[in-house]
Amino acid sequence: MSTRLTFEQAVTLYREFLKARNWSNGNPRDLAISISLEANELLEHYQWADTPVGTPDELADELADILLYAIQFADHYGIDIPSSLQNKMEKSAKKYPAEDFTSTDPHALREAWLTAKKRHVKKESL
Repeated sequence: MSTRLTFEQAVTLYREFLKARNWSNGNPRDLAISISLEANELLEHYQWADTPVGTPDELADELADILLYAIQFADHYGIDIPSSLQNKMEKSAKKYPAEDFTSTDPHALREAWLTAKKRHVKKESL
């Protein structure tokens, strides 16, 4: 693509793409499955190796597939993606305070992560 799009422009373009093909009514179950399948296709590039097998363009295509299905999923439920990202980062900042992750030692960082995970208890939905 010759011009760079903003996130909002890309989402609008994708919605137009779906509408032109009458694909705008995917059901949430199928979309959730598709997100998972595409994420596994991305993961497949790392099977048996620490570095990806494939080109950066191939990785970008897999990531795009994940994001496109996520946009459809969000649209189905009326989820404002930027707001949900902001909310999640705020929750994660409380769960994983930056001051607990100042070490450069991977073992210390792992321990800090485990401590934070143990400290955090998810509230079960009723």
